[in-house]
Amino acid sequence: QVLGETYEHRQQIAAIFTSEENHGKLEQIRQAHLAGQLTGNTSDVPLVIHLGYNVHGNEPSSSEAAMLTAYYITASESAEVKNWLNDMVILMDPVINPDGRDRHSHWANMHKATPVVTDPQDREHNEIWPGGRFNHYWFDLNRDWFLGTFPETRNRIRFFHEWRPYVQTDHHEMGTNSTFYFDPGKEGSNNPIVPNYLYKNIYPKYGEYFTAAANSIGSMYYTKESFDKLYPGYGSSYVNFYGGAGFLFEQGSSRGHAQETTTIPITFAFTIRNQFTASLTTIRASLAEKQQLLSLRKEFYKATTAHAKASPIKGYVFGDAQDATKTNAFVNMLLMHQIEVYKTSGNVNADGKTFEAGSSYI
Repeated sequence: QVLGETYEHRQQIAAIFTSEENHGKLEQIRQAHLAGQLTGNTSDVPLVIHLGYNVHGNEPSSSEAAMLTAYYITASESAEVKNWLNDMVILMDPVINPDGRDRHSHWANMHKATPVVTDPQDREHNEIWPGGRFNHYWFDLNRDWFLGTFPETRNRIRFFHEWRPYVQTDHHEMGTNSTFYFDPGKEGSNNPIVPNYLYKNIYPKYGEYFTAAANSIGSMYYTKESFDKLYPGYGSSYVNFYGGAGFLFEQGSSRGHAQETTTIPITFAFTIRNQFTASLTTIRASLAEKQQLLSLRKEFYKATTAHAKASPIKGYVFGDAQDATKTNAFVNMLLMHQIEVYKTSGNVNADGKTFEAGSSYI
């Protein structure tokens, strides 16, 4: 499915993996999935999850892993994968930042030597500004899920709300001398408006699956020591504010084809393997823990409804009669996140200010 295009006219695409039978009634499944959100009564509906890759263009192991994952779940004849396709709808955004990825790939391939040079000071491993991390306008798209400044973000947020997945992944790379990170994140960074069920039940349980998977291939890893869950504008946390579970993966980067580290050289292929393993493990864990995910969403709506009832604040009035552009920008941002906005029916006086009908909203 084409979601839109970037400023440099590269297509943003999403792939939807499920059985042939499910594909024939995909819209029916989507509607049933959305209808059961408030109650968690979707146990008989295929589980919807979303795999997201390569929001930072110079962290390319993730989109390579996306292609491997796509191949695996379409080509495999195993009973396990057939169960995945029968019982799940797996959404995939293989390259969130196509412009940045192409910029980095061009750099790495342009400066690659034969045989490859692993020296960290080699030009291949040191992009000139702005590098591939950013989009066309040199903005970090992983900070934009909240602001929705760029078309790449608005397109994927629109796709998110079409499906409201139970799980969303966000695959990244970090410093070359690091290992592999997966959630849970730093305890002190948990957002207080998100129910503790996510932090105390879901993340630790998935952590067991990720641990076993990393052990099975002999990869080093760590958890809980870094990376926060506070800000809603990350790809790994946005879904948390809609009753889902966002997972972050951070892979020590080869930042090119191969690079020396403080131990042994790290290769691009090695980084891809870890991301691929994490992808399959996320699918496996999600189906196995489906009831926990349904309970998470049910708990989310229960907790947020109780919070809303207890709060003396029932809405916010805003608007600037002298700056329609600013007011409209804010309205558009709220609507993008599916927040209800209404025009005021008359003048509203509050906190010594008058919000005029026709230029104010609640």
